[in-house]
Amino acid sequence: MAGIAGFGPGPHSLISQLSDMVGGKFAYCLVHYSKINTRSKISFGASAIVSGRSTPLVSEYITLEAISVENMAFPIMVGHEKTYTRIPFRSPAILDTGAFLSYLPTVLYQQLKNALRSMIRAVPFEADILKHCYRFDPNFPTLIFHFSRGAELVLTKRNTIIKNNGFWCLVINPTINGETIIGSLFQMDYMIGYDLENKSVSFRAVNCSNH
Repeated sequence: MAGIAGFGPGPHSLISQLSDMVGGKFAYCLVHYSKINTRSKISFGASAIVSGRSTPLVSEYITLEAISVENMAFPIMVGHEKTYTRIPFRSPAILDTGAFLSYLPTVLYQQLKNALRSMIRAVPFEADILKHCYRFDPNFPTLIFHFSRGAELVLTKRNTIIKNNGFWCLVINPTINGETIIGSLFQMDYMIGYDLENKSVSFRAVNCSNH
């Protein structure tokens, strides 16, 4: 059976209808797309408690505070060319299992793109809908997405680069609004737990094929 189930805070969502049994808790673990014969999993209630740091959930959103490229933290210094001021960057972010790609606000995306160009020493190009591609398999750095209260997604090349028509492409595109979308590839091989009663989301890196 295939279909779409709602897990939001609204009164008609599946998780709200099961609230007496599961206490607003559910967790899922998305298997990497290369594991074609292995199923992803979802759990509810006491079995859905994910150990590790959590980040506040406001409506359907968590808050992205920064991105690190290996040891280089973002947002970087921005401002006038001679007088630079470090500014905070806070973006509402939604975890979207229905989107394969991820999306960043244009300003942050451009900063990330510039940092990657300085590290990889190659000029990226667009290929189809993907905005940042290479003709070779890049030595791509680890990206860390930092959320409020210390929760993190640590993303290796396995979560950030796909091969598309013979090119290696970053699975992040820019958006014209201030919203961040965390797509399914970023979430693969993470146990992600929601606690709707306490309004929090937790992340824990795991091999979802074994859970």
